[in-house]
Amino acid sequence: MSEVKDSSKSMRIGGASIAWIALYGALCGVTSLIPVFPYVGGGGYVPLQNMFSAIAPILLGEVGGIVAATVGGIIGMFIAPAAFPLQLVDVVLTGLLPAFTVAIMVNAQKRWGISIVWCILVGIFGSLFPFYVPGSSAGFAQPTNALVYFLLVAYYWAIPLILLLTPVGKKLVPQWARSDERKYKYAGLTLAYIMGLFTWFLPWSLPYWYVFQYEPSTGTATLLGYMWWVPLFSLAIAVITVPLVEALKRSGLPKIPGALW
Repeated sequence: MSEVKDSSKSMRIGGASIAWIALYGALCGVTSLIPVFPYVGGGGYVPLQNMFSAIAPILLGEVGGIVAATVGGIIGMFIAPAAFPLQLVDVVLTGLLPAFTVAIMVNAQKRWGISIVWCILVGIFGSLFPFYVPGSSAGFAQPTNALVYFLLVAYYWAIPLILLLTPVGKKLVPQWARSDERKYKYAGLTLAYIMGLFTWFLPWSLPYWYVFQYEPSTGTATLLGYMWWVPLFSLAIAVITVPLVEALKRSGLPKIPGALW
């Protein structure tokens, strides 16, 4: 009997069973076929998988969720090439990265340092790449109005950073996301998704700018185009997540360590 129990425990990743991870990964992969927003510069689309990748650490814990989202990215790479034009790079950008950013934000009470460093790195990367580094050496012109461009970029990394530097991001968001009261749970998860997906957007988007040789005007249009989309997308994910979390809590299934149910 003890051997069976030990075997059962060993067939887990981050506390989540391999079966759950495989099943959720398959769900993520299939949803990569469904577009939710086109690339502003053309060439592909944001798949519905992004939504389920972001939800993964909420349902499966940090490690299990990130692994499941990555598995979904690998599946999506094969069945939805329009959503994965960069192939293996997109497995990281579309699969792993949304799960990672949401995981560190919803667990900011213990991942605060990582979250702060991540925001700063995203800010540096987003401000410089690709129009300033590598810049003209790779054929990129600089934005005509640098101040406006930097302010648009800052919208995606400075807001999460400011929240993390206050009790709202460091303490209240993780606390609210775990609350039994619906209004607090909605607020906590919505903010966690906004903070996570804001810091996901620039690392996800800028490699496409480089590969498809975006002009500064196209990059600026992309930054403007997603300003409203990311918050609304985050709210939609929270609306879906709360009933899922409540249903799992009532299901009687074994609790996954780190999951929010």
